[in-house]
Amino acid sequence: MVVIDIGMDKIATKEFWRAVFAEFFGCVLFLLCVTSVALSWGNNKDNISANNVEIGIGIGLAIASLAQAVGHVSGGHLNPAVSFGMIIGGRINVLQGIMYMVAQSIGGVVGAALTYACTPATRRESLGATTINPEVAVEQGFGMELLFTFILVFFVFSITVSKKGTEPYGTTLGIGVVIWVCHVCLIPFTGCGINPARSFGPAVVMNVWDNHWVYWIGPLLGGALAALIYNVIFFVKDDSYEVAKKEEDIELAADS
Repeated sequence: MVVIDIGMDKIATKEFWRAVFAEFFGCVLFLLCVTSVALSWGNNKDNISANNVEIGIGIGLAIASLAQAVGHVSGGHLNPAVSFGMIIGGRINVLQGIMYMVAQSIGGVVGAALTYACTPATRRESLGATTINPEVAVEQGFGMELLFTFILVFFVFSITVSKKGTEPYGTTLGIGVVIWVCHVCLIPFTGCGINPARSFGPAVVMNVWDNHWVYWIGPLLGGALAALIYNVIFFVKDDSYEVAKKEEDIELAADS
């Protein structure tokens, strides 16, 4: 049974705030990568953006690398939809998840702003801001954002189960591959958000807010549904996970 922990006993610990900062720092670097790889530099006939494969590979490998870099501190979510799903699934406490989401969003703005500041004005374009294809209805874009975020968060829940015994880099690389697949499929529809912080950063810096709610509500609902369906249907109890959770709680209690 999933127990939702508010987390009041952990908010005063150094580890709590170090983890929050790790999510902020990781998202700064992630959005620096996202907004950079989305620039075309005149390399395609439309001079609008890089192609889907380039963007997907860049963003997928960026997540794999940065999640590996900060994952031992915070879990390496780097995505409010993942953090929200982890709250619903009982993997992290509520306060930690909320602070992660705030830190990720602020980090996304800072990362996008760094790319903006370092890119010539003639090459900034939309800085990778996500918008719905004019041929795609808003409700269709919403549905696609929900479904592909569901795929991502469901995979995150699955691959992080200790029962599988996946090595840490295998876990983050697997997540990177899924994100690459999502981008190759979804970019023509919505520009592929599946991460509210990824959409929020360029939206703030470039002041692009067209149907921006789609890039929050869709991914957050997709993440929540993935957590619920995974826990209700696919979760297999693993004693080693329970032991590790208890050891983590003991360590945090000792530090406080």
